[in-house]
Amino acid sequence: MNALSPALQSLFSVVMSLMVLLALALLWRRDRSTWLVLALAGEAIALAFRIVLVVVPDVVRTAPMLFSIWTLSALVFALGLLGYAIETTSRRTP
Repeated sequence: MNALSPALQSLFSVVMSLMVLLALALLWRRDRSTWLVLALAGEAIALAFRIVLVVVPDVVRTAPMLFSIWTLSALVFALGLLGYAIETTSRRTP
Protein backbone atom coordinates (compact mmCIF):
# COMPACT_ATOMS: atom_id res chain seq x y z
CA MET A 1 0.00 0.00 0.00
CA ASN A 2 1.24 3.47 -0.87
CA ALA A 3 1.88 5.93 1.90
CA LEU A 4 -0.31 8.49 0.12
CA SER A 5 -3.12 7.82 -2.28
CA PRO A 6 -2.89 9.37 -5.75
CA ALA A 7 -5.81 11.67 -4.90
CA LEU A 8 -3.99 13.01 -1.84
CA GLN A 9 -0.78 13.46 -3.83
CA SER A 10 -2.68 15.48 -6.42
CA LEU A 11 -4.39 17.53 -3.75
CA PHE A 12 -1.10 18.30 -2.01
CA SER A 13 0.40 19.38 -5.34
CA VAL A 14 -2.42 21.88 -5.86
CA VAL A 15 -2.23 23.14 -2.27
CA MET A 16 1.55 23.67 -2.50
CA SER A 17 1.12 25.59 -5.73
CA LEU A 18 -1.51 27.79 -4.08
CA MET A 19 0.87 28.43 -1.18
CA VAL A 20 3.62 29.49 -3.60
CA LEU A 21 1.18 31.79 -5.39
CA LEU A 22 0.17 33.34 -2.08
CA ALA A 23 3.80 33.90 -1.09
CA LEU A 24 4.56 35.51 -4.45
CA ALA A 25 1.48 37.72 -4.18
CA LEU A 26 2.55 38.89 -0.73
CA LEU A 27 6.03 39.68 -2.03
CA TRP A 28 4.57 41.51 -5.02
CA ARG A 29 2.28 43.51 -2.75
CA ARG A 30 5.35 44.81 -0.96
CA ASP A 31 7.80 45.31 -3.84
CA ARG A 32 5.70 45.56 -7.06
CA SER A 33 8.50 43.95 -9.06
CA THR A 34 7.96 42.96 -12.70
CA TRP A 35 9.98 39.83 -11.98
CA LEU A 36 7.42 38.77 -9.41
CA VAL A 37 4.63 39.26 -11.95
CA LEU A 38 6.53 36.93 -14.28
CA ALA A 39 6.94 34.35 -11.50
CA LEU A 40 3.26 34.68 -10.60
CA ALA A 41 2.23 34.10 -14.21
CA GLY A 42 4.42 31.01 -14.50
CA GLU A 43 3.12 29.52 -11.29
CA ALA A 44 -0.51 30.34 -12.16
CA ILE A 45 -0.13 28.49 -15.47
CA ALA A 46 1.47 25.54 -13.68
CA LEU A 47 -1.42 25.51 -11.18
CA ALA A 48 -3.91 25.45 -14.04
CA PHE A 49 -2.14 22.40 -15.49
CA ARG A 50 -2.16 20.67 -12.10
CA ILE A 51 -5.88 21.26 -11.74
CA VAL A 52 -6.51 19.96 -15.27
CA LEU A 53 -4.53 16.82 -14.46
CA VAL A 54 -6.56 16.28 -11.30
CA VAL A 55 -9.91 16.82 -13.00
CA VAL A 56 -9.13 15.14 -16.35
CA PRO A 57 -6.23 12.72 -15.86
CA ASP A 58 -6.72 11.21 -19.33
CA VAL A 59 -5.64 14.48 -20.93
CA VAL A 60 -2.05 13.22 -20.68
CA ARG A 61 -2.72 10.59 -23.33
CA THR A 62 -4.72 12.86 -25.62
CA ALA A 63 -2.52 15.99 -25.46
CA PRO A 64 1.13 15.18 -24.70
CA MET A 65 2.12 18.74 -25.71
CA LEU A 66 0.71 19.92 -22.38
CA PHE A 67 3.78 18.59 -20.57
CA SER A 68 6.03 20.75 -22.74
CA ILE A 69 3.94 23.82 -21.98
CA TRP A 70 3.90 22.88 -18.28
CA THR A 71 7.69 22.66 -18.31
CA LEU A 72 7.92 26.06 -20.00
CA SER A 73 5.68 27.54 -17.31
CA ALA A 74 8.08 26.19 -14.68
CA LEU A 75 10.92 27.87 -16.58
CA VAL A 76 9.01 31.18 -16.59
CA PHE A 77 8.42 30.84 -12.83
CA ALA A 78 12.10 30.09 -12.16
CA LEU A 79 13.25 32.97 -14.37
CA GLY A 80 10.94 35.40 -12.59
CA LEU A 81 12.05 34.26 -9.16
CA LEU A 82 15.73 34.40 -10.12
CA GLY A 83 15.28 37.88 -11.62
CA TYR A 84 13.61 39.07 -8.43
CA ALA A 85 16.37 37.59 -6.27
CA ILE A 86 19.06 39.30 -8.36
CA GLU A 87 17.13 42.59 -8.31
CA THR A 88 16.65 42.43 -4.54
CA THR A 89 20.27 41.48 -3.89
CA SER A 90 21.62 44.27 -6.08
CA ARG A 91 19.46 46.83 -4.25
CA ARG A 92 20.85 45.76 -0.87
CA THR A 93 24.52 45.60 -1.92
CA PRO A 94 26.35 48.84 -1.05
